Amino acid sequence: MIYYAPVSARNMGQVSISKHQTEIISKVANCGKNVLILGETGTGKDFMAKRIHEMSEKKDKPFVAINCASIPEELFEAELFGYARGSFTGAIKEKQGLFEIAKDGTIFLDEIGELSSYLQAKILRVIEEREIRRVGEIVQRKVLARFIFATNKELHEEVRQGRFRKDLYFRISVVKFYLPPLRERKEQIPSLVCQILERENMKQRAKKEISSLALKKLMSYDFPGNIRELENILERAYIFSKKSRITALDIRLDSELGRSKRNIPLTSEQLIMALENCRWNKTKTAMKVGRSRRQLYRLLKKHNLADCIRKKY
Repeated sequence: MIYYAPVSARNMGQVSISKHQTEIISKVANCGKNVLILGETGTGKDFMAKRIHEMSEKKDKPFVAINCASIPEELFEAELFGYARGSFTGAIKEKQGLFEIAKDGTIFLDEIGELSSYLQAKILRVIEEREIRRVGEIVQRKVLARFIFATNKELHEEVRQGRFRKDLYFRISVVKFYLPPLRERKEQIPSLVCQILERENMKQRAKKEISSLALKKLMSYDFPGNIRELENILERAYIFSKKSRITALDIRLDSELGRSKRNIPLTSEQLIMALENCRWNKTKTAMKVGRSRRQLYRLLKKHNLADCIRKKY
């Protein structure tokens, strides 16, 4: 059975849902079955996974999130299963894998649809046997954690095309949640906007609001990047707005970044705010303020902030 669970992000770290949806998730959270969360990129699949964990009896246990797309295939087994000392060049001591670190908590495997057939077989065996073996060992270790999976792919089609194992698909999808894209639940945008601004106000110790025209502009946009894109747009508007109210001119959609607005001057205070929001990551900061990395470096040098960046690292 597929549950349709439109969600919003409370402080972008928790999932805010209706009473009915809370009851459904509560039942799923404590049944211990494998859960598959489906939805486009940025719809809040990671927040939903965390919410299921927090509503389960395992809420005080570890929650280990693993992005399958971000781990190189040659390192996947070592990262998830761990390895013995001397099992390969560079293995100077034994290491626990992420499955062991999760203990009897929750393992969240995001982007499961990105795994190769070889790694799909590895994951299937863990799910079926509830055991792992570190690289370079023969000892079997029990896996007591509960599994939650997520993907932005149509796994039915992936199975039909032979790119995803049918047996694995049925193993991971005992319970399925579908998170609709933001364009199909625009009524949640005002609530999301308030929550994101509340978080930014707390972070910056300020009090900014959004104008009705700015909100109308957001409501008319389809958000191909979903909640994640909305968050990015609002954080950018927060940085560029010069008054206590974010106006429609401050709302710069991604499609508008190539226009003349891209060259709006940035003060040192705006740059520092952008850097702090992005945890001093230069690539993310450049995207946030609508500049290339080269342009960002020039701005940092102009405002004598280059040394601050180096000190952070």
